[in-house]
Amino acid sequence: MSLEGDLRIGLRVNHGRIAEIRIGSTRPDVAHALLTGRSRAELHAAVPRLFSVCGRSQGAASGLAWAAAAGEAIEPEMLARSGEAVAAEIVRELAWRVLLDWPQWLDERPDDAAVAAARSTLAVDAGARSGADAAAIARSAFGMDAGEWLALRTLSELDRWLDAGPTAAARFVRGIRDDDAALADVDRSRPDVVLLDSAAAAAEKASEPMTSDIEGDADHGTTWRGAPAETGALARQHADPLIGDLLRRSAMRVPARFVARLLELALFLDGRGLVAVGARALPSGAGIAWVENARGLLVHRITVEAGRACSYRIVAPTDWNFHPRGAVAAALLATPAEDRAEAARRALRVVRSLDPCVACHVEFDDA
Repeated sequence: MSLEGDLRIGLRVNHGRIAEIRIGSTRPDVAHALLTGRSRAELHAAVPRLFSVCGRSQGAASGLAWAAAAGEAIEPEMLARSGEAVAAEIVRELAWRVLLDWPQWLDERPDDAAVAAARSTLAVDAGARSGADAAAIARSAFGMDAGEWLALRTLSELDRWLDAGPTAAARFVRGIRDDDAALADVDRSRPDVVLLDSAAAAAEKASEPMTSDIEGDADHGTTWRGAPAETGALARQHADPLIGDLLRRSAMRVPARFVARLLELALFLDGRGLVAVGARALPSGAGIAWVENARGLLVHRITVEAGRACSYRIVAPTDWNFHPRGAVAAALLATPAEDRAEAARRALRVVRSLDPCVACHVEFDDA
């Protein structure tokens, strides 16, 4: 059994538009198959190794969920340690996308400074990264200090930075912005999926749902109060005035998602990033923990009996964002596409804006 699986997005193009969307997943239920029946020590060793992406946040959520199920007090120090590990992982994940992947998606080669800055994030313990490392990441991502970039507070200021194109990140987002602006005939009034609340409210929303509001399975996807939801940097930062202006200007959420990720990277580099982590006990020996990681809201739920996990469930950010009727479908349905090549390009940009934790393939269902 593959531990990762993949996502498959099937498209049908008709009369110059994407007419139908199918989203399927071969991701296995790793929690049920490989984690049920294990002891606390076994889970502590296994969880970070099983998940090649975001292993630190998976480990933090697992440890907190077990502590809650065991009836232990969730002390502030425990939450702080988990938050520090997750924060360092967020910086690593964001920096690697911005500094290494975005240039390659432009058919540019990452420069040596960007490669060196990205490598510095491999020191994932928060205290191991120096101020010089953070400054190097900021220079490679923004062409300026993180605090200076954060001072860009209007669309016109952001556009001037994008148009100047001092870094690969700026050039990449400029292309995303211009592609979005070309979608003049997209229906901007169509409903979009709900955004899960910002980091400050994520713990409150995640503390209740596994008993009632989070539903879903491999066939129908994860929902929030009966409806698909989007999680991630945009959901956390949508109340920021600049991100709000981007959402109002754009035909799609794609530019706002990429800029929200830049915003979060800058906030963490400037020492102002926030991480939501939490846990609480549930009835009958169960515990739930939640972590806002680089890709969004991650939830672990464990039921413990006789020192073993007798049930284990994980809801990952990709489960939210790639719901069959979720953010991808909302973005692509009825979007203009002259041919398969354009449809695939638009689909790929939406997928990249949501950054799934597994590989995603675009295919066509046309006869």
